[in-house]
Amino acid sequence: MDHQEKKLQLRHQIKEKEVLQSELSTLKKEVKVYKQQQNSNVFFLASKDNVFSECKRTLDNLVQEYKDVEASEPSEDQGEGET
Repeated sequence: MDHQEKKLQLRHQIKEKEVLQSELSTLKKEVKVYKQQQNSNVFFLASKDNVFSECKRTLDNLVQEYKDVEASEPSEDQGEGET
């Protein structure tokens, strides 16, 4: 996967997590939510706070990964002007 595809995928995942975080923040404090188990169609009840903090951690990791991909991307100026 090249850098552009990876950045596009990460941007999509970041946007998903930002929407989820926004939706969770509008819920009442003690509400329960359903959380899907990874790679499964099974849902379990979870506290909003736990899901919110997990979402925040994931979002922070995705943003850092996006920055790392951007930093490792070869710049357009690299190699030009050298003779």
